[in-house]
Amino acid sequence: MRSRLLLAVGPALVALTRLAHAQGTDLAGGLRAGDYVRISGGVSIPVNPQGSLKDWSSGTALNLGWENWQNGGTGVGRVGIAINVSYSLLPLDESQFLADFTPVTGGKPTSASSSSAGVFELTTNFRFRIPTPLIMPTINFGLGFMNWAPATIDYTSLTGSGTAKQRHRSGAELTIGGGLERHIVDRYGLFAEASYAYGFTSIGQCAATPGGVCATSSCDILKNTSIATLRGGLSVRVR
Repeated sequence: MRSRLLLAVGPALVALTRLAHAQGTDLAGGLRAGDYVRISGGVSIPVNPQGSLKDWSSGTALNLGWENWQNGGTGVGRVGIAINVSYSLLPLDESQFLADFTPVTGGKPTSASSSSAGVFELTTNFRFRIPTPLIMPTINFGLGFMNWAPATIDYTSLTGSGTAKQRHRSGAELTIGGGLERHIVDRYGLFAEASYAYGFTSIGQCAATPGGVCATSSCDILKNTSIATLRGGLSVRVR
């Protein structure tokens, strides 16, 4: 009798386990445990820019990342870890630069040109997924490094022409953001993300001396870099 009961209940328990696992997967947008490579592109937008960042406008953003998801109790776990490398190209905002800049020779510049400024970011992120059917939302937090590299600016004024070089900056950064993603076929999926990065890069030292020491009581040498990024791309499960 007992053996017959086990034979009857056993397959039912196996079926329930498989169903629970399937539900866990279905509530993850088709995500599976494993390692993923993520490639994306989009736009980076200076947010409330301070210091030299004011002279640069929105530009192209490229991102390459690796992330890992482990198995949880019912399918893939709720938390993933990622490492991302990003590079943004910000073109010169000529009108803003002409309004801000005064050459040492006097007069106002009449035109300016430059290659794009570069923003390099290397971050470690924690990604928290929200269980929902069809599309998986995530909330992302990160800590990393930002390098801000303005390009040399060529200008022409009534008194002649010259070049202006803004100061290079780098420092730690904090990021917060969110995204949506969905597995499409085989190992491939699509995703869209929005993020906000605050870099402690000390851009624009106001009345600071070249050595970074305040020359007036109103000086604030921590003029940092804040950039929002919107991007979309492809994720590939590699194992």
